[in-house]
Amino acid sequence: MNIKIYLSSKLIEKCTFCELYGLVEDLRDEIRFTVLDSEPLPNYTEPIGKICSVADYTQFRAAQSDRTLREQLAREDNFLRLAISNSGRIKHVMAKVKGVTIESLNKLLIIYDEKGFSNLAENDLTAEDCDNDLLHLARLIKASKAEPIGWTEQLHTLTEQDVAQRMYGVFLPVGKALSVVLRKTALYYHFNEWVECIQQKDANAVKWTLLMDICFGVAIMSMIMYFGNPGTRFMEFAEIVVDSLLQLLQTLRGNPIGLKLNGSLNEFFFSCFSYQVDLWWMFLRILSPAIQFLFIPLSILGLFGLSFQVAMLSDLIVLISLHAHCFYIYVAVLYRIEVGGIGALYRTVLGKKRNVLRDRVEAHDYMNRQLFLATLSFTVLLFLLPTILFYYIVFASLRFAIYCLSYTLMKIRRTILRFPFDAMVRWLRGVYTNLESLEIYNIGSIAKENVTITYVAPRTATFWFRDTSSDFPCWEPKCQTSRTIWEFLVSLIKGELVTFIQPDERITPPAKEKEK
Repeated sequence: MNIKIYLSSKLIEKCTFCELYGLVEDLRDEIRFTVLDSEPLPNYTEPIGKICSVADYTQFRAAQSDRTLREQLAREDNFLRLAISNSGRIKHVMAKVKGVTIESLNKLLIIYDEKGFSNLAENDLTAEDCDNDLLHLARLIKASKAEPIGWTEQLHTLTEQDVAQRMYGVFLPVGKALSVVLRKTALYYHFNEWVECIQQKDANAVKWTLLMDICFGVAIMSMIMYFGNPGTRFMEFAEIVVDSLLQLLQTLRGNPIGLKLNGSLNEFFFSCFSYQVDLWWMFLRILSPAIQFLFIPLSILGLFGLSFQVAMLSDLIVLISLHAHCFYIYVAVLYRIEVGGIGALYRTVLGKKRNVLRDRVEAHDYMNRQLFLATLSFTVLLFLLPTILFYYIVFASLRFAIYCLSYTLMKIRRTILRFPFDAMVRWLRGVYTNLESLEIYNIGSIAKENVTITYVAPRTATFWFRDTSSDFPCWEPKCQTSRTIWEFLVSLIKGELVTFIQPDERITPPAKEKEK
């Protein structure tokens, strides 16, 4: 069994003789004395040792034969005595373990820099994340510091009051009604992730994340308001999108890049899509006064942070390009029907059919009129395939470009919530430390008492261009069902119908996948 002693350097530097307060841990293969302060602490009111002069220590060892002193020492279970000289040098170390003083036990005296370990404790590490002794010491130092009640605890206390409970009961139906309306918006998903971030992160990390987010948001809001009413800019950009889409449809109406498309089907597509674009633009023109008025309160979202503005920008992009999304849905449905019909008719021409119950393709005898009708339908669908395929490629590419933009905005707002602003601020102040920055020095030993003395001090480190997951846990959204850009592209190439609007929209899996 070994004895490990953690002692703050400030107690040695003061050269004062005092009692020691802290924690004594009886582990499987060692006894650990963790000295936290020279004054009683809220959780540690009993002394675990004392620092005395060399003369007092010598007098104590000489007086151990006294009966009264032996009775007093018998009541001590685990106790630590340190003798230091007037110059601050440690001369003697005696540890009493389980009521017995054994001089032959190896003793490791670790003198730690309390300020450095306090900075190390700012990293949000729990006992489950790491069992390192020095991190355990940092957590004990942080827990021993008396901190004022934070705003998160005050908010939690406020929510427990009767008035808050009544207000919650009144606004709950309104919130549920709004959630049904806003469930498909990026603001709705971002608000849920924002609440998750506040609940999962440490109070100090939440404070700096919200502060930086709000500062950036106010700066962007001021810039937007400086350049005029955002509603006017929105209508100008929407008009550009509508004109570009009409020009694209006009190009598809002819023979784009020399392709010979089906004239009747091409004219039908142009009539339907151009009518819907004109209808959508008329709808925006009617709502133009309301949109210009609503953009002023929407700009106030900057007071909640840049991440909310990014979520609102994603919703605006979806709103402007909603007709393009509808075009993709129309063409994707036609493309799936076209491909499925050609496949079914091709099996019919070959004299086969698909057995749905057994999920396999089997031979089947068709009548001549059935084969004739299948051949005729197969020919019609085959000649219509190039036109439908070309429209599918065009609008799927447009849908893919919009998705890439929305996905990028989603990553930006999640990065704002995930970024360790508190660590960056501590790095700017020069007090950011981690395990990699620990410096350990062997400063001496006391051979007669089997004591080794080391000094441990965390130094300033950096978190740029390195993995900081070992320093503090990063926030991650609980429900990550969003498809990556590559997965979305593969879905489009396969011809799958992608109906969701927002990248982080929760997709309910089909019934077959649930059963599996």
